[in-house]
This record gives sequence, C-alpha cells and structure tokens, in this order.
Amino acid sequence: MTSTPSAPTPSAQTPVPRAPRPFTAPLTGVRTSVELLLGLSFLVAVSFGGYGAAVGQVSVVAQLGALVFLVTLTCALVSWFRPADREPSDR
Repeated sequence: MTSTPSAPTPSAQTPVPRAPRPFTAPLTGVRTSVELLLGLSFLVAVSFGGYGAAVGQVSVVAQLGALVFLVTLTCALVSWFRPADREPSDR
C-alpha cells in the first residue's frame, strides 16, 4: 500500500500581518500636566494620610489630595482609553 504525499493541512489560520495603527493622541502639555498632577496628588494623599494616622488626627490635606487624585485619575483614564474606542476607517 503506497500513499501519495499530500500537503499538510494547517490546524489554524495563519495571521495576516497588518500595518500598525497610528498613535492618534499626541502627548500635549495639558495631558502631561494631568499625569504629573496624578502622581503628585497620590504622594500627597498617602504621605499626609500616613502622618495623620500615625499622629491620630484627621488631615484635611490628605482628604483634598485624595479628592484631587480621584479627579485627575478619571481625567487620565478617559484620555488614555478614548483613542482605543475609535474604529479604524476602511478606505
């Protein structure tokens, strides 16, 4: 019994290479400022919160730092993920 050689059948489709999508959101001065404020407000909230916990007093600075942190975190997340929602246009 002789069998004729046949072409191997692929088990999965081979991926088609695509051109990378261009980065649509340039790093602007406002975006950079928001990201720097995000880190700074986190450090302020944690450090003054830790100091207030060690001393046993409520720190208003820690509460304001936490509020600023949450607002800037929301702004940064929206700006980071806004370009990901757009679909590439087929031309």
